[in-house]
Amino acid sequence: MKNSKVLVFLLTSLVVISVFAQVQLPKKFENPKNVRIALVREVGEGSFFERYLAGAQSMARELGVTLLEATAHGDMARMVTMIENFITQRVDAIIIDHGRPDPLMPKIKEALDRGIRVVTFDLVVDDNRVPEIEQDDLLIGYLISKQLAVDFAGNANVIYVNVGGFAPLDKRDKMWQIIKWRFPGIKEVAKIGAVTGSTAADTQTRMEAAMKEKPEANAVLAMWDEFAKGAVRAIMQAGKSDQFKVYSVDVTTEDIQMMIQQNSPWVATVGTDSYAVGRLAVRAAAALVGGEKLPKYLLVEPQLITRQFLVDNNITNMDELVKALPALGESNLVWPEWLKALTEKNKK
Repeated sequence: MKNSKVLVFLLTSLVVISVFAQVQLPKKFENPKNVRIALVREVGEGSFFERYLAGAQSMARELGVTLLEATAHGDMARMVTMIENFITQRVDAIIIDHGRPDPLMPKIKEALDRGIRVVTFDLVVDDNRVPEIEQDDLLIGYLISKQLAVDFAGNANVIYVNVGGFAPLDKRDKMWQIIKWRFPGIKEVAKIGAVTGSTAADTQTRMEAAMKEKPEANAVLAMWDEFAKGAVRAIMQAGKSDQFKVYSVDVTTEDIQMMIQQNSPWVATVGTDSYAVGRLAVRAAAALVGGEKLPKYLLVEPQLITRQFLVDNNITNMDELVKALPALGESNLVWPEWLKALTEKNKK
């Protein structure tokens, strides 16, 4: 038995070596540690962004590249300075996670002009040299808004939780406006929301006030899970779980734990696995450094996840969810053969 296992291992190793030998690595990746990829994030708080960062770090380890990280904690001026610093350091690529186009575009253009590759996540950039990664936010907005409308048979009084000025939230809002037009019985009775250093807690306070002002409300549509967490806590603490259904965007282990609680009003969410999105961001940056031409838009397909699905399948965390819903797993976007070969080599 031992000998057969050794033989299988040796044959597998030979196959990997053979495949790797047939793939020509870009010159920059002959020593991948020398490839430096910077990740500049607007925000890092919350389990979604923590999981995203973990995914980015895991992909960097598998490729053997150096990942440099910086988080602006919502400060645009600080984000600009961080990008400026990485340009000065002459990194090979910069991943820009969220942010706003107006203050960031001059630095993005400067980086590109200096030969530094740039890829964004949830940031719209009017330059074909910059691939944009997103969770297909128009589809996300449509799927979750439609789910609410269908569940309520076209008649609901909705507290809408969202803010403008963020690319993904703006895109999701477009679909909500269309759903309200399509289903005139869906009424937006209140709109709340703010992105702060403690978004969930601040949303809880706003939700408590909205419930008092709009006692007819029976649904919540939250276009970010940090919004949803605050709304759900407010509803449950007020003992109004029977009155409300909550619909949201994004999914994390913390969200799952809240959804499966007894009497939770959180009935559905739409999202991707941010771990897979983080991995894709690093892959895309590495591919650009290696000379690959990427599509302008890299859209990760979102999935609808209901509370009923979680309960029926005894799902308590993201790993179990990905196993039960494989479409949430590793994205098939941006996998040139040499990147696959590089990850296989580094596994040995």
